[in-house]
Amino acid sequence: MTSAPSLPAPVADVQPRLYLLNGFSLFLAEDRIRLPLHAQRVLAFLALARQDGVKCSRDALVSRLWADSSVDHAHGSLRTALWRIRSIRQDLVPAGRNELALGPEVTVDLQQCRDQAARLLSDGEELAVGDINSSPLTGDLLPSWDEDWLLVERERFRQLQLHALEALAVRLRKLGRYPEAIDAALRAKAIEPLRESVHAVLIDVCLDEGNVAAAHEYLRQYSTLLDTELGLRPSPQILDRFRAPHPGPHDGGPHPAGRHHFAGTVLSRPASAM
Repeated sequence: MTSAPSLPAPVADVQPRLYLLNGFSLFLAEDRIRLPLHAQRVLAFLALARQDGVKCSRDALVSRLWADSSVDHAHGSLRTALWRIRSIRQDLVPAGRNELALGPEVTVDLQQCRDQAARLLSDGEELAVGDINSSPLTGDLLPSWDEDWLLVERERFRQLQLHALEALAVRLRKLGRYPEAIDAALRAKAIEPLRESVHAVLIDVCLDEGNVAAAHEYLRQYSTLLDTELGLRPSPQILDRFRAPHPGPHDGGPHPAGRHHFAGTVLSRPASAM
């Protein structure tokens, strides 16, 4: 059996930090711990299971991570991976006769991101100071890994990111923090360019600022994309935003509705395109 990796002396009160967004990494204090891929896969799988509140049996784990191996070889690979992990710290994956779980002391960036998203998506939830930072909501889940069991998890996380970023943009707009609201909405738009509600938020923020030209430009971009990709036109609801009064950026008063009455003409198609 391969010798254990050379590591700094373990510190009992140092909380292990596991990162899955934009790549795998494990830290103890300021030390980044290097692990072979098979051990990384075990930690990542258990971290994803923990966010759903489940433990994994050894049989279930090997069937997902070593599906192409024989049963004996797969269980041997799991034992080796656990030995490498526990040589760093026993509580990363506490010993269990059949069920395995990530240790409760291990923090995971993905779970922290999910917690932030849950607060943003709950209307009555008071936000923490860091919740208005959109950067944690933009990472990719282990992007370089080619694993079938990650496909559903990536889509779940993508949907959560999308909804959380949109909710953040709405909240920031209500606070009058328009540049940050636009940034969050643009990050959501990058995830799902055809999502109309995201474009609606962008338009609302620009109109609240009194930036009518930018609002029309976002509408033009969305209209062109929607027509090109799906042969559709924006809904009446998004056009109505240009007719409704919006608070001004300086005096708090509404812009006259007539100021935006020409918005509908932006989307008119030539007769030959109808």
